[in-house]
Amino acid sequence: MSDADDLARLKSAIERHCIEILPEPVQLASGGWSNYYCDVRVIALHPVYARLIGAFMAPAVIASGAEAVGGMAMGCIAIASAVADAALDAGHTLPTFFARPQAKDHGPQSKTQISASISEDGAPLIRPGRRVAIVEDTVTQGGSAMRAAEVALAEGCEVTLVISVVERHEGGGARFRERGIPYRRLFFTHEDGSLHVDEAIAASIR
Repeated sequence: MSDADDLARLKSAIERHCIEILPEPVQLASGGWSNYYCDVRVIALHPVYARLIGAFMAPAVIASGAEAVGGMAMGCIAIASAVADAALDAGHTLPTFFARPQAKDHGPQSKTQISASISEDGAPLIRPGRRVAIVEDTVTQGGSAMRAAEVALAEGCEVTLVISVVERHEGGGARFRERGIPYRRLFFTHEDGSLHVDEAIAASIR
């Protein structure tokens, strides 16, 4: 199966399982209202579609120069693992991490918001100067991924990329660009809930 076939398969799965057109507008986590709902987590937790997500995200993450990949718990965990697996297949080691909404209140790392893999260079994975990429399932206003980026920046990391499976029509990706953080997406939606392949992703597999 070609990359184009895989991308079409992933797009079809998102349309079928993740996007629901609603009879009445509902309030989203971002605080806004919408006549459609998009929950990418339901396929990110499936091994077939997680593998496809990882395969399409990993090249951009690798190209950004990231040394680790993660995001905000819990949505990022399956995606970060999928990207790390795909990167490893391509010869790149990308340990993963995730940030919590609040710092732990117990254990030896009770004041940190981040749980992270070990690092092969012997230093903490999340440390000043470490280049990290943030992954997300869906970006609306960008709040969750921005919180993850801010936690990493507060630890002295450099955020080389934020990348999501879907960017909703509200255009939250612009918030990252305004902060000087590169942003990429695999798909985007229009206001009617229709799903479209990002132009850069489509061009990369032609």
